[in-house]
Amino acid sequence: MIFLLRSTIALLFLMEAAQSWLSPSMTKLPAKPVSMLLYSTKIEADNPTQQPIRRARKNKKVPLIAIVGRPNVGKSALVNRIAGSQSGGAIVADESGITRDRTYRPAEFLGEHFSVVDTGGLVFDDDENTLFAKEIREQAMIAIEESAAVILVADGQAGLSPMDVAIAEFLRKEVVKDIPVLMAVNKCESEKTGAMAASEFWQLGLGEPFPVSALHGVGTADLLESMFEQIAQKKTAIDGFGTKVKKLQEAKAIMKHKGPLPGEDETSYKMRKYGIGDAAQNALDAYEDALAAFDELEQQEEINVAIIGRPNVGKSSLLNAIFGGTRAIVSDLAGTTRDSIDAVMERPAPPGSDEQPTLYRFVDTAGIRRKGKVDFGPEFFMVNRALRAIRRADVVLLILDATAGVTEQDRILAQKISDDGRACAIICNKWDAVVDKDSLTYDKAVKYVREELPQIRWAPILFISAATGQRVGKIYGVIDEAIAAHRKRISTSILNEVLRDAILWQPPPARRNGSQARIYYCNQVSTRPPTIVVFCNDPKLVNDNYRRYLDRKFRESLDGFEATPIRWIFRGRRERDIMRMRTMNGEPGDGGTGRSFPFPHAD
Repeated sequence: MIFLLRSTIALLFLMEAAQSWLSPSMTKLPAKPVSMLLYSTKIEADNPTQQPIRRARKNKKVPLIAIVGRPNVGKSALVNRIAGSQSGGAIVADESGITRDRTYRPAEFLGEHFSVVDTGGLVFDDDENTLFAKEIREQAMIAIEESAAVILVADGQAGLSPMDVAIAEFLRKEVVKDIPVLMAVNKCESEKTGAMAASEFWQLGLGEPFPVSALHGVGTADLLESMFEQIAQKKTAIDGFGTKVKKLQEAKAIMKHKGPLPGEDETSYKMRKYGIGDAAQNALDAYEDALAAFDELEQQEEINVAIIGRPNVGKSSLLNAIFGGTRAIVSDLAGTTRDSIDAVMERPAPPGSDEQPTLYRFVDTAGIRRKGKVDFGPEFFMVNRALRAIRRADVVLLILDATAGVTEQDRILAQKISDDGRACAIICNKWDAVVDKDSLTYDKAVKYVREELPQIRWAPILFISAATGQRVGKIYGVIDEAIAAHRKRISTSILNEVLRDAILWQPPPARRNGSQARIYYCNQVSTRPPTIVVFCNDPKLVNDNYRRYLDRKFRESLDGFEATPIRWIFRGRRERDIMRMRTMNGEPGDGGTGRSFPFPHAD
């Protein structure tokens, strides 16, 4: 045994010496080809607990179409045209480099639902003038990897360029063998000159170039029809995708066909013509099935989570930490994120349960600066897009910089979230960068944030580090609690008990002239956010201080409102109307024990 161990050690020393004698060119690993270098940032699945759960390309119910090309050829404009979202779509400007990250838009054509991913301009030659060229290239490669088809966009007015040739060469060598690639020549508005301008792009070797105009919509229908045919041929999407219209046309043709079909005798033809027998029933069933395929299927609800904050507080870093990979471009330069980035995360149901997986749609937004510093242009649309993300979100994650503290812009964003009635959680990022932490640092930080952000004093606070992943996994629990609070409904009887106790503890204040508000009862009329209507004699007599007092008492007495605002509506009612309603319908919350006649004087 000892002899065997000594022999093994000697053999290892000999191998190490032999490796040192070899020349550097012989010991160096072979260089990766260009395609492998482009794919070098592919998200690996070594640690499945930190990786997003993505459906395979062929198993996606909603296939993905990638739009690629060199900078400033009209990719975002074409995405807006296909998605039909000109006002709320991708940001479009004449300057290059507006789109940097992957942005997804839902689209529909010929009854087929799919998604379009907009990518930044591909540049293979990096220099100091091309900002984030490497990161944009990585994002585009990830989009191609998860897509069912690729559309290469070129500029028909500028003609063929060396960048177009380089991109087409890469797609032809690495992508065409797996998924279909179509060539779209943009800015070809004229039907006469458009075909001539597109003919130059035949030499790229990607098949027929389609002259299109993203601005006017010319040629986009032919492009999408050809894309559906190639997807069906290569089967890069679910079975039957892109064939709804074709199957419906075939079913109509069979039903309207005059004369026997191939393989059909005269007797079967007569029976099918007059609706008799199995042939007629099969033709009718095929037509009804083809027609029913256009009915929209129920889609699982997605929880919209907006990531909001000032520039350079770590919003994109948090998105990458949640997804476990490079989902958004991150740098120390403020304003890196230009457009709102949608990313869907599928969270599986607990093992052994019949529940469906939970879908979270995280929306990374551009940093919102003060209104006076924002000039009209791309940044103006970026800020509007971020504010729009707040309005359409179920939960808003307000990102703060733990090392910089709360600023005036953070207070403005907190007030905006409260005014829009969105559920919110305060995420203090860069907690790892806070120096001299002790056992009291956390309590002091929570107290500081509560005092500086009274607009959302009800929001939970979570201290994380997107760089190290510290407490990032707890965000899901905070989101679920905020969703439950935002959709919570309380019975009328419990609300009136709490209201009665609050009034007994602190009656409404009286004015100098002796007038005082008299509060009768309340009820909850809606959710998202919870909205409570309070009936009183005069809403003007209820000042803001007393409204805040009622809000605090309700939160102290009722559980489940920790992460959502409560919208209070005060309405004036005469006391005799209240008493009449109580006589007819009973006291609020007693189950309606009173008499419910439509007219008090009716028999």
